[in-house]
Amino acid sequence: MKSLLQHAHWAACALIVAAGPAQAIEQVTLTVGRAQAPRTLIGGAQVTVRLGVSGLSLEAHAASVRLRSAGTPPLRTVHLTCDHVHIGQTMSCRGGQFAALAGALGELRGAVSASYGTQTGRIAVRAQNVTLAGGQASLSGTLRPGVWHVTASAAGIDIARAVVLAQPWLRVPTGDTVGGKLSLQLQATNRPVLQVQFAARSPGLDFSNAAGTVVAQHVALALRGTAQSGSSGPEGTLRLQGSRGQALAGPVYLDLAAHPVTLRLKAVRHGSQVLEVSSLQLHEPGVIDAHASALLALATPFQVRSAHLTLARLTFPGAYTSFLQMSLASTALGALKSGGWASGSLALRAGRIERINAVLHGLDFSDPAARLAIRDANGALHWTLASGVAVAHSHLSWRAVSLYGLAGGPAQLTFLAWNHNFALLGGNVRLPIFDGAIVVHTLVGRNIGRPHAQLDFDADLTPISMPLLSKAFGWPVMNGQLYGHIPLVQYRHHVLTFNGALVAHVFDGVITGSHIRLDDPLGQWPQLDADVMARALDLGMVTRTFAFGSMTGRIDADITGLKLFDWSPVAFDARLYTMPGDRSEHLISQNAVTRIAAFGGGGGQVTAALESGVLRFFKTFHYRRLAIGCRLRNEVCHMSGVRPSDDGGYYLVEGSWLPRLDIIGNVQRVNWPQMLSQISQGIRSGGVKVN
Repeated sequence: MKSLLQHAHWAACALIVAAGPAQAIEQVTLTVGRAQAPRTLIGGAQVTVRLGVSGLSLEAHAASVRLRSAGTPPLRTVHLTCDHVHIGQTMSCRGGQFAALAGALGELRGAVSASYGTQTGRIAVRAQNVTLAGGQASLSGTLRPGVWHVTASAAGIDIARAVVLAQPWLRVPTGDTVGGKLSLQLQATNRPVLQVQFAARSPGLDFSNAAGTVVAQHVALALRGTAQSGSSGPEGTLRLQGSRGQALAGPVYLDLAAHPVTLRLKAVRHGSQVLEVSSLQLHEPGVIDAHASALLALATPFQVRSAHLTLARLTFPGAYTSFLQMSLASTALGALKSGGWASGSLALRAGRIERINAVLHGLDFSDPAARLAIRDANGALHWTLASGVAVAHSHLSWRAVSLYGLAGGPAQLTFLAWNHNFALLGGNVRLPIFDGAIVVHTLVGRNIGRPHAQLDFDADLTPISMPLLSKAFGWPVMNGQLYGHIPLVQYRHHVLTFNGALVAHVFDGVITGSHIRLDDPLGQWPQLDADVMARALDLGMVTRTFAFGSMTGRIDADITGLKLFDWSPVAFDARLYTMPGDRSEHLISQNAVTRIAAFGGGGGQVTAALESGVLRFFKTFHYRRLAIGCRLRNEVCHMSGVRPSDDGGYYLVEGSWLPRLDIIGNVQRVNWPQMLSQISQGIRSGGVKVN
């Protein structure tokens, strides 16, 4: 522009001198093959100055104009007209029109005006209604030696087209798509230092990355910021507002219509490698109110050298919907109802979380499918990365909790948490379960989440009603109570062991588990080894629970060498038998007779006997003792009973009194999966009696 104005100046002067008093010359044309300024190169230029009734006018053409600025496209077929040209110490062009082809920018066209001070070197330019990326832009600026100022604005810009045009300065990853309209404003100057103020607004931004993990739909955004050269490096501020639409970034989901977002940022860059975020504020009403500061290393790999986050308020259910629901969508926690709020702080150093403090205020979570619920959870949680550093005690309490049908009442925990470790404090912590409780004496975890994790736990069960537990687990309803001792449980090297016997009281008897060992409990193929003994179980309670047919008496059971692989039995030596010295009445119903006979392969014969002769008039029979044995190996159950029979079989039940009924098995080997299926089908077909 400066070169054109200079050439126009000399052309106009020549026209005036040549015209003289006679006014014989009406125009002067100056042709320049090549003109060069410090940052501009013009080729094939022609400047024509005309003298008319209203004064001087100018028309200029150039085959090409190249600005020596990175990313700036060359201008071709440049055409400039000025309806009114003033010649003097200040040259000016008013009422001008500009048109050019600007590479990817396409055709640029608009109204222009300019002035040039021949003595001061000051240049002023204004362009209006310039077509750009489907919208219109305006630009005004002044330049004088050492000082410049620029103001620009644009409206109705097609973002997709603008991204293509901005490729020299902005690289968009392959596969990313962006759309919508944009308006923006910019002011920049280099006096006293480089300063930039900008604002941008989009009424409906659409974006999606190639992986589909970052998506924005019809997002209304408003962006405002500043940048300037500071004493220690470039510094700037940013204010971002989202007021409409939806956005997804990984697990974070934002419904901006329901919860508008405001983000404020202040940062300074130190050299080329360090960015200091002195202030970052995030405000989303009904979801989060937080502020942070950080020191970031920009070198590869990127690292957070240090950061501190203060969470003034995290409000539910908004926080659950925004930050948790997407990552939990495929789990049992994907549709929780929530309430309450939390606050806290977090510190990072060298890319690692160093300290966490959180306070819970009346948190509520509940699953519509009744799998999980916690009511009115309150507490203060403290965690530190460094071992040996003082850390405050953590406290957690709730009014009620339930998990997969297990319901508990009020409880309070005090514990320590540091690094990958956890320790329950106080001892004898009572956690209510239905009408009883589990009283935890020891709960200590070390290296949690690591391959060499360790756990120590022991507790007691105070009496819990079996009907309540049965209903919770979907079992046939059992009578009685469950209570007993859980010995010290230790987890070492992916193995869970019980240092003692696990004792439970049920069916008015005692069931004891010993030598319990669970390999790889969190792996794909867990394996359990144990010995189980039952003593003095009330057979009437057992048979009433599992519609097996009515029986009375007391029984014992021994299961040694029990092995479960992926929770299915693969080996054991089991024997169920009448308790020695039992003096209670021993009765067995017809139903029970046929089911026991089926174990030994004589179910059909016994059924026929019960349906004919004198036995059909009896509903129950007396028995002396019973025994059923199974030695499981390779999916085959080797059967045994009370004693061998004369015909090579074995007594499952020895009868007594008249009419005497003995049940004799004659099958020595039984397919275990088939037997298990038949037992299950028999129980289901018989129904379950509720007492």
